[in-house]
Amino acid sequence: MSVLENRHSASAPGSSGSPEDRLDSWKAIASYLGRGVRTVQRWEREEGLPVHRLAHEKRGSVYAHKHEVDAWWDSRRLTLSSDTTAEALAPPSPRAPERVTWSSAATFWPALSSDGRLLAYVSDGGRDGTSPQIWLQQLGGAAVCLTNGTQERSHLSFSADDTRLVFTASDDRGQNVYTMPTLGGEPRLLKRAARAGRASPDGKWLAYIPLDQPAGVRIASLDDSTERTIAPSLIDVVFAIWSPDSEHILVLAHPDPTMEPDYWIVAIDGSAVANTGIVERLRERGCWFFTLPAAWVGDSLVFSAIAVDGVGLWRQRLTRGTLQRKGDAERLTRGTERDCFPTAGGGRVAFISTHTDQNLWSVAIDHTTGMATGPLHRLTRGPGIVMHLSVSRDGRTLSYFLARREGAGLVLRNLETNSEAAFAPEPPMDYGFPTISPSGAQLAYSARLQGPKAMRPIFVASLPSGTSRKLGDDCGGRPRQWVDERFLLIERFGSRLNSVGVLDTTTGVQRDLLSSSELSITNPRVSPDGRWVAFDAARPGGSPSVFVARLGPLEPIHQDEWGTIDRSASHPFWSADGRLFYYLPTIPSEDYRNVVRARRFDAPSGQTSGESFTVFSSTEMVIPNAPVGAAPVATNDQIIFVLGDFRGDVWMLDLA
Repeated sequence: MSVLENRHSASAPGSSGSPEDRLDSWKAIASYLGRGVRTVQRWEREEGLPVHRLAHEKRGSVYAHKHEVDAWWDSRRLTLSSDTTAEALAPPSPRAPERVTWSSAATFWPALSSDGRLLAYVSDGGRDGTSPQIWLQQLGGAAVCLTNGTQERSHLSFSADDTRLVFTASDDRGQNVYTMPTLGGEPRLLKRAARAGRASPDGKWLAYIPLDQPAGVRIASLDDSTERTIAPSLIDVVFAIWSPDSEHILVLAHPDPTMEPDYWIVAIDGSAVANTGIVERLRERGCWFFTLPAAWVGDSLVFSAIAVDGVGLWRQRLTRGTLQRKGDAERLTRGTERDCFPTAGGGRVAFISTHTDQNLWSVAIDHTTGMATGPLHRLTRGPGIVMHLSVSRDGRTLSYFLARREGAGLVLRNLETNSEAAFAPEPPMDYGFPTISPSGAQLAYSARLQGPKAMRPIFVASLPSGTSRKLGDDCGGRPRQWVDERFLLIERFGSRLNSVGVLDTTTGVQRDLLSSSELSITNPRVSPDGRWVAFDAARPGGSPSVFVARLGPLEPIHQDEWGTIDRSASHPFWSADGRLFYYLPTIPSEDYRNVVRARRFDAPSGQTSGESFTVFSSTEMVIPNAPVGAAPVATNDQIIFVLGDFRGDVWMLDLA
């Protein structure tokens, strides 16, 4: 019996003639599936959702049978793609996931109580454009909102006795760890300048990531004020997950910026720090991974990873006692959904499942005002991942990275004819990070190499001839944008603090451009006249701000030369004539944006004029913040976005 049949038991197969089995409008179908009307209309159009139309009635009069919708939903989630490679991925768990929320909302950071009966999560509750809050529900019961206000909340977990919630929230000074009663009440500050706090299962310790030091995990006693740092050899620690026996912690980290991040297991007494090699093995199998927390369930780790056929949950078994990787990770979920944010309790795993409709869209803009006019226009179709947009100065050619079920790679699109073609250089490799030169004649890109060392080669292709050349086996960064036909901006990765350099594509020599001892710098964009560079920067754990600086002779730009455009914003980009400075405010959250704002910019003086104003807003589709290269681009007559419907719900897997 399907999940929907469990929830709506009156809709058994064979009851198509009964009134209870029929959904008589788009609204009824959308409500039944827990999605918006536009989403189910898209599913009917693109993915075969069984919707019928009434004969001789007005256009738009539709109906659907619940049992047909149930069968379509189950098929959509559970259909396995055939594995033709010699190293086929392991089959999914025989237990099908069960849906436990029905809000079809922007939902993140689920947490399960120790017995698996209480579920907490961060969500906008299906109210588009509002700040996500913390919600609590008993499985099978109604959800209750526990918080209010505009604080960003993340890394939600239960205390050992399930009487309190632990979470990360932001204020003007950055991220802090708080606790509050599980049934609601006033939050209490636990640790300032910290994130990802979690109480140990035995109730003795709190593990958290300090933001005022670049390495290690802090372990604080919950009985007294003592605390210490463990794993000081690991930097850029993303999260800290307790083992069920409270003796070890799982982290995603690396020993230095030249090494790829991986899952490490750390003994809390400091006696052992071991690399599991899980992520490296996934890369060898052609998969990518998310920097989201995993779940530790018995002798298994459950995490989210990206394969060519979608984003799903994986399970890696560990050898008892030694905690070494036991065999290869196996796939737990498949389908066209994006399954992530796993959390565990009572032998169960809860996770967020959202539709992976991430595509290119455009909206026309008025050339004189820069304001969006008219409806959104879809440029690509199908589930997958799109990022790293770059456009030639004449607005004719767009380059981007595209990952679909059939593969991943670089794409060049002619914006005049709306035709596109894959760009597949030799030899075949895992290419990404494309950026097209101002003239449209050159394409810079990088490749992902196998192995524990973080090698970042950069290539430059001549598009007229199709020939490519390598600038270096390890250029220390990824291409971000051309300054002119010779110099290329690259984003370089340090210990929590990214910087921007300039690479001479003729000589291979590079130099510093933008760096800071306090701020991590991302998303550099050069103005159309090549005289200014826009970028965003943030303290670790802090909200980003957007800046602009004069380029000059491509020498290092000191921080006191930066001009602030706006606070709580990121992903800047320029209008085609350079008179408008576009950016994305952190609305409704850091994770997803649905608003583009702009300020008028005077290129000779570098000054902005007037107040910022909204150019575009969307409620149905949102811009993902997770990919650094998801910033939009603008031509003379349109803005091109990466947009997606990332609403979803919490699902449950029983691993017992």
